[in-house]
Amino acid sequence: MMIKHAFIYVLILLVGCKKTRPADADTPASTGLQTTEATLKITGEKGQYGMAITLNDGTSTYAQATPLLVQVIPENGQTYWAQAAYQSITETGGQLLAKGELRTNNGSVLQFTDTYQSQDDCGCFIASRQVEVSSAGAGDAGFATRLALQQPEVNSIRAYDVMVPAVWYKQNEYVSAHALASNLNDNYYWFREDRLPLPLVMLRNRSNGATFAVYHHHPNGSTFKEEDGLNRIIDARIQFAALGLENKEQPLVGLTFPGSEGERTGVYGMSTEKRWAWRGHPMQVGFVQKYEVALSLTKQADYPTALKNTWATGYRLSNPAVYPVDLQAVYRQQINVLDHYWKEINGTAGVPFRILLNGLVESEADYNWDMGFVGQQLANASLLIRAGGQTNHTSLLEKGEKMVDFWATHSLSAIGIPRTWYDPIPQSWRSDATHMRVLGDGMNGLLWAWNFRKKQGVDKTAWLAFATQVADWLLTIQNGDGSFFQQYNYQTGAVVNNTKNNTSNVIPFLVDLYLITGKQTYRDAALKAGDFIYQQTHEPFHYAGGAADNPNVPDKESASMALRAFMALHDLDKTDRWLAAALQAAYYYQTWVYAWDVPIPADDNRAVFPASRSITGTSAIATANNAADTYAAIDAFNYFRLYLYSHDEQLLKQATLLLNNTKQFMNWDTGNNIPKIAPGLLGEAFTVTIPRGHGVNYFLPWQTFNLLEPLVLLQDVFGQMDIQELSQSPLAELEQANRTYAANRGFETSGKTP
Repeated sequence: MMIKHAFIYVLILLVGCKKTRPADADTPASTGLQTTEATLKITGEKGQYGMAITLNDGTSTYAQATPLLVQVIPENGQTYWAQAAYQSITETGGQLLAKGELRTNNGSVLQFTDTYQSQDDCGCFIASRQVEVSSAGAGDAGFATRLALQQPEVNSIRAYDVMVPAVWYKQNEYVSAHALASNLNDNYYWFREDRLPLPLVMLRNRSNGATFAVYHHHPNGSTFKEEDGLNRIIDARIQFAALGLENKEQPLVGLTFPGSEGERTGVYGMSTEKRWAWRGHPMQVGFVQKYEVALSLTKQADYPTALKNTWATGYRLSNPAVYPVDLQAVYRQQINVLDHYWKEINGTAGVPFRILLNGLVESEADYNWDMGFVGQQLANASLLIRAGGQTNHTSLLEKGEKMVDFWATHSLSAIGIPRTWYDPIPQSWRSDATHMRVLGDGMNGLLWAWNFRKKQGVDKTAWLAFATQVADWLLTIQNGDGSFFQQYNYQTGAVVNNTKNNTSNVIPFLVDLYLITGKQTYRDAALKAGDFIYQQTHEPFHYAGGAADNPNVPDKESASMALRAFMALHDLDKTDRWLAAALQAAYYYQTWVYAWDVPIPADDNRAVFPASRSITGTSAIATANNAADTYAAIDAFNYFRLYLYSHDEQLLKQATLLLNNTKQFMNWDTGNNIPKIAPGLLGEAFTVTIPRGHGVNYFLPWQTFNLLEPLVLLQDVFGQMDIQELSQSPLAELEQANRTYAANRGFETSGKTP
C-alpha cells in the first residue's frame, strides 16, 4: 500500500536512559556535541525540541524538527505517519538525553528516550533509542518508528550521489529497470538491511562534497522463517531495520524499525512494479523497541573517496569477527574433491559441472566441461598439476594433464576461435558463442598449468602453442579503442554481443603471456585494453557485466575483473595510475561483501546455509538480485598486495575476512560438521534476505578454484597461506616478496625468442 506523508520528518539518535530532570522549557539544554567536522545541536524552544547536525564550516545541515516519527497501523489498515518533537532535553556526562511522548489518533501512547553522544573513532554521533508502548488504544494493531534527517533547503535527489551497498551507486544509471532504485522519479527508497553488506546509506552533495551517512549500529537483524511475502506482517520477532530515503525533492535520510521495503522491493523477486513489503511491531503495553544509529556529516573530495571512507567507518563500527579456519585442511579437502570427482569420458577428462551437496552426482549429464567461469576446468587442472608435483602424486599429475590436453588439442574451431563448453556425452560443443569471461578464465588456468609443469621441469610446448593461438586471435579482433566485444560466434567469427564491458577479462592473460613469451604485441594489446577500461570503467565508476550468465549489470564480479586487470597492468609497467585504478576497484568491490552477521533462522529446515555459521565474508552477487555467494574469496591475495602498496589497514582486514570467513559455508571441519553437506563441499549460492539461507543445493567447480587460488599464491609468493600469520612478519620482507612477484607474476619464460 502506498502511503503519502503529510509531514516533513527528520529524526536522529536516541537511546534508553534513566529519568532526568527536564530542561528549562524556554532554552535548549546544551550547546551541542562535536566531531572533528560537525556539530550536533538542539533546536526549538518551549518543550518543542528537535536536533540538527551542521558542518563546522556552515555549508551543510541535516535536521529534524520532530524526531519522534511513527507509522501507526490501525486495525482497519488505514496507516498514517504521526510526528512529535522532544518535550525535554538534558545534558549529562557529555551526552544529550532527549525525551518525548507521541499519542496516536486511537489514544495509544509511545514514550521515546533517546541518547546522543559523539564517538571519536568513527567521527560520528551515536543515537541510542528506546521506544516503549505505555498505552495501547483500541483499534491500533501495530507501529514502526523512524530516525531520519533532511536538509532544510529543497534539493533534488539528482543533486546527490548515493551509496547503498550492493543496491545503489552514484545515480544508479547503469542498473536494469527491475533493480531497486532504478528510477529516480520514485519517491520512496527503503531497503531491508539484510540485503545490505553493511546496514548504511550515504548521500554526497555533488556541488559541495557534503556527505551524510546513516549506519545501523549494533544491528540485531533477526527474523523468523515465516517472515516472507508482500503482505503486512506485525510481529515482535522482527528485529531488522530498513535504511534509505524518501522525498525526491528534499531527501529524508535515515532508518526505519522494523524494516519495510518499498516503493520497490525484491521480496518475491525483483520487479518493475511498485510494491511494498510492510513490517511492524505490535502495539502492546510494555512492548519496547531498542536500536542505535550512527550519523556522520563530513566533507569528501569526490564520490570514490566518500564511498571508501563511509565503508571504512561502517566496517569499524561493525568490526566483524574473523572465522578461525585450518587453511591447510581446506586446501587438502579441495584437492581431494577434484581427485575424487575427476572422470574420463570418451577420450576427454574433467570434473562435473555440479555436485549435489550430499556428495552425489545427480546425472551423467552433469559431467560436462566448461573451460572457465562456473566450470573452471583448466584452472582446476592446474591445481591438480601443482599438487601432484609437490607431493610426487603421479595420479594427480596425470589427471590434470589429461584435462589440459583435451582443451589444447580440441578447443580451437575450424576457423581458429576457441570453443569453451563441451559435452563428452554426446560428444558435442555447446552454444555457438565464445564469451570473453569464460575465455579469460580458461586461458589464465592454462598458463598456470603450463607454468607449474615448467617449474617441475617439463615444458608443455603444445599447451603454450594453444595459448599463443588464442592470443593471436584476440589481436585480430581487438577494436581500435582497445576494447573487445563480449561474444563471438566460433563457427563464423561474427560478433554475437557487441557489449565491451568484458574487455578487462582477457587483460591478465595477455600480460602473463607477454611475460612468458616476451612477444611485444601481447604487451601492447594489454596496455591498449587497459587504456579502454581506465576510461570506460574506472573514470565513470562503471563496474558492470562481470558474470557471463548475468551480463551488463552492475555487479561484484565486474569489480573483481577490473581489480585483477589493473593489478596485472601495474605489474607490467609499474605505472601509478593502474595502482590507483586497482585501489578504487577494491574499495568499491568490498562494499559487496557482508561485514555484519545476518542471522539465519535456526528452525528453517529448508535453509542450505548453516544457521550455526556467520554469513560474513560472503558477498551479494549483483544489482537486481537477491543472492549471495563465496566468490570474493578469490581476491584475498589481491587485497593483501594492495595493503602492502597502500598500508591501508582496511585492506588488510578485508583480505583476512575474504580468506577466512568465506570458508564458513564449507564442510571442512570434522570436529564441527555441517549436516547434509559432504566433506569439502559448500553451496554455490544462497539468499541472505528472505527466505534467509535458502539456495542452490549444488557445489560447482568454480568454488574450488576461488577458494584455492589465493592460498596457492600466498604460499608461493610469501611462504605462508595465513594472512593473519603473514601480517606478523616484517613489513619490509613482505614488500620485497611482493616486488619480486610483480617482476614476472611468478611465471617462467618460454626460453624461445619471440
